[in-house]
Amino acid sequence: MRQTMRAPLLYTVLTAVILLCSPHLFAQQQGVTLKTVVIDAGHGGKDPGAVSLDNKLKEKDVVLDIALTLGDKIKKAYPNINVIYTRKSDVYVELNERSNIANKNHADLFISIHCNSVPKKSKAPSGCETFIMGANKSASNMEVCKIENSVVLLEEDYSTKYQGYDPNDPESAIFFNLMQNAFFEQSLIFADLCQKNLNKSPIPTNRGIKQGGLLVLWRTTMPSVLVELGFITNSNDRNVLGSKTRRGDLANSLFTAFEQFKNQYEGKIEIDLSEITIKEDSDPEQEEEIEAPSAPVAAPANDAYYAVQIFAVSKNLKDGASEFKGEKTIGRFPSGSLIKYTVGHYSSEAQAIKQLPALQKKFKGAFVVKIEGGKIVKK
Repeated sequence: MRQTMRAPLLYTVLTAVILLCSPHLFAQQQGVTLKTVVIDAGHGGKDPGAVSLDNKLKEKDVVLDIALTLGDKIKKAYPNINVIYTRKSDVYVELNERSNIANKNHADLFISIHCNSVPKKSKAPSGCETFIMGANKSASNMEVCKIENSVVLLEEDYSTKYQGYDPNDPESAIFFNLMQNAFFEQSLIFADLCQKNLNKSPIPTNRGIKQGGLLVLWRTTMPSVLVELGFITNSNDRNVLGSKTRRGDLANSLFTAFEQFKNQYEGKIEIDLSEITIKEDSDPEQEEEIEAPSAPVAAPANDAYYAVQIFAVSKNLKDGASEFKGEKTIGRFPSGSLIKYTVGHYSSEAQAIKQLPALQKKFKGAFVVKIEGGKIVKK
C-alpha cells in the first residue's frame, strides 16, 4: 500500500521539482526584493522536542524564544519585511501546516529552528549544524531526520497526509533522494551563512551543512533550512541554551546570516558557491550519490559564448536524460556541491535571449549566462 501511494509522488518529483531551477537568479534580474520570511519554532504544545538530562529544559521553549527574538530583530531592521511565525506560543502545529503557512504566504525564505540531542547513553557532542532538503544515507544524518520526523506519529492519519511516509521505515527516507529542492542553491547559500555566523556564537563548534529527508522542508516552495542550535543533552550547550542572554546571541547570529542572505538574494553581493561544501559523514555509500560530472559541452576553453542555464542540482544527469525534455546541446558546469546545466551555444547574448522564452516554458526560472574559460562567469 505504501509503495502504491508513493509512486505518484515520485513521478511528480521527477517531472516538476527537480526541473525547477534557481528561480532566485531570474528574480534578481527582475529587481525582486526579499519581502517575506517565515520563522518556524520547532515542536510545541504536546510535543516538547528534546529534553535536557536534568529534565528542566525543553527544546520547544528554547527555540520559541530564539524564533521570536530573531523575528523582532528582522522587523526592527527591515520594517518592510513581513515576518510570519508558524507559532508564537506553546501550541502544537503539524509539520505539513508549517510548510503550508510558508507556501500560502509566498515566503521568500523559511527558517526552522531546533535543538539537537542524542540518547542518554551516548556521549553528547557539541555544536551547531544546518540541514537542507536532500537524502543523505549516513547514519548520523538519518538519525536526526528520524527524530525530527517522528513528530508525525502525533498526527491523525499521518500515513495518508505524507504519502505513506513512516519515520520508522528506512525505505521512507530513501525515496527523498528524488526530492531535490527546487531552491537547493539558495538553501545551500543560506545554510552556509548560518554556519559561518553560528561559528562565532556561544556554541562555536561548526558541525557543517548536511542534507536530510526532513518533512518540514519537503513541501516548502522557497529556500528553506533547518538549523540545529547545539545539543540540549550536552552540558556546555545546555548551559547556553538555558540562558536568555546567550539565546539572544544565537538569534543575533541567525539575524546576521539573514541580513547577508538578503543582500545576496537582492543582488547586492555575490557569493561563490564553489567555496561551499556539504559535510559528508564517513559513509562509503554516499559517494555513489554524486558522481564526477561529465565534461561540459562547450567550445575551447578560451572561446567565450552564451547559453541558457536551465537548472542546478547535485545529481550528474547523463545525455538524453528525461529531465532535459529533449534538449540536446547540454553543458555541465560543477559549482561546489552542485552541477549547473545549460542549453545552447550562442555567439551573442542577443541570440541567447531570443531563445529564452521558449526554454522558460520547459524550464521555469531559466536564464541567460555567459561561458568563458570553460566556466560560467558573471555577465
